[in-house]
Amino acid sequence: MHTFEGESWERWLHYIRRIEFERTVERIPLDRHATVLELGSGDGFQLGLLRQRFDHVFAIDPEHRPACADGFVFAVAETLPFPDGAFDLVVSNCVVEHLRDRPHAIREALRVLRVGGYMAHVVPRRFWKITSLALNPVGYPLRVAEKWWARRQALAQAGEARGNSSALPPQPEVLQVLGRWFCPPVHGTYPSHLAECRAYGRQRWTDLFTHSALARLAEAPLFCYTQFGFLRFRLLGLRDWLSRRGLVSSAAFILRKIS
Repeated sequence: MHTFEGESWERWLHYIRRIEFERTVERIPLDRHATVLELGSGDGFQLGLLRQRFDHVFAIDPEHRPACADGFVFAVAETLPFPDGAFDLVVSNCVVEHLRDRPHAIREALRVLRVGGYMAHVVPRRFWKITSLALNPVGYPLRVAEKWWARRQALAQAGEARGNSSALPPQPEVLQVLGRWFCPPVHGTYPSHLAECRAYGRQRWTDLFTHSALARLAEAPLFCYTQFGFLRFRLLGLRDWLSRRGLVSSAAFILRKIS
């Protein structure tokens, strides 16, 4: 699968994902023999981190197959193709907001989790949503320019620019780019930006993860960043300080199945 996001962007995104991963799993007391399921493996980066830590890791995604496809199956979180009580840990990172039926997906994750097992979901918070909209007039055109330059470099290095471009993702049309600039799309599956902003509040996430069979062990603030990756790899100490004082872009909800 070809992508042209840019090396700096990819390294920054993976840096954030590693921080979120480490601050989440440090709160989960499982040894490496645990059986783990990742919901939404995406580009496979977090899947790789899970495989470094646990011996038995499975993953699903509705669209993308990771490079190392052992234990992977195309599926959606609302219909998991696994038996009851199969896993010690079910984990996701920035996936829940993209699901069509979030309560049902939580019930499915609960079904495949053994009693005493753990569930951990990293979700975006309202600060991330508000800054995404506020910074879009400047951040979006900069990201477009960055992706365009990364695409040109990748094409030149691969020799694709000389005519073999059938495997490349199509470029968006100019009107589509301008439309996303002046009217940014909703990030997840919510009906509007207002609905999404409300949904990313702490209480709404808490309500979603509340179930009689689940005990909430922790709600961990993770990191402070924006959608567009301004000041990448800079002000890391300040970002960490801000996240611990409420200006947090993502948080991890860690739960345990008690019945």
